Amino acid sequence: MTPQSAELLVQEIAPRIRSSVSNYVPQVGADDIRELVQDGIAIAATLLASAEARGKKVSAGNVSYFASKLVKQGRRSYGQSRTDVMSPGTQITGRSRVMSLDEPLAGEAESDDIMCLHDVLAARSADPSQEAAKRLDWTPLVASLDSRVREVLVCLIEGVELTTLVPKLKRSRSALQTDKERLAKLVWEHLGADILTEVQRLPQWRDNLVASREKMACRYERQTA
Repeated sequence: MTPQSAELLVQEIAPRIRSSVSNYVPQVGADDIRELVQDGIAIAATLLASAEARGKKVSAGNVSYFASKLVKQGRRSYGQSRTDVMSPGTQITGRSRVMSLDEPLAGEAESDDIMCLHDVLAARSADPSQEAAKRLDWTPLVASLDSRVREVLVCLIEGVELTTLVPKLKRSRSALQTDKERLAKLVWEHLGADILTEVQRLPQWRDNLVASREKMACRYERQTA
């Protein structure tokens, strides 16, 4: 692109695109006005360079008009897809619809216990690979336990009070507490010092989902500010 074309883009085309996109281009999903303006300017630069390569003279009004029109139709600087369900063009033509995972299901909006879409789609069972890894970690640990500590472990897993083991093992409550502390030490040695942090860590896909929600919330706050 020549210096004259670059000057035309910055001084005349870009301001017109900012005005038209802000006032006439609908936002689809999490679209941000500033990002749409950037897409429009990038498309205009492509149009301007293409016309210049073919030796055609174009006006700032024509370039800004067609660039804004393409953005309005769902075109973005990175492409225009009609098969990608997340593409604005696909959504504008009505071929797909993006719904929030926090949206209440039909008939649940007025109930006390609201069920959202993510409650239906999210798998409550653990990942098979995680379950296999847990078995690999726990098998040598359980094998190293004596019968008393193993009973304490079963008691903790079932959520039963340790005092229920007093008549069964014929041991005092303080002795059972010692067994419990010994179990904690063995767990720390076999599974690592960060085991309590790891068992409370959310799956990676949930971290990504939370991050996406926060990003959309920030965009909404900027738009309404």
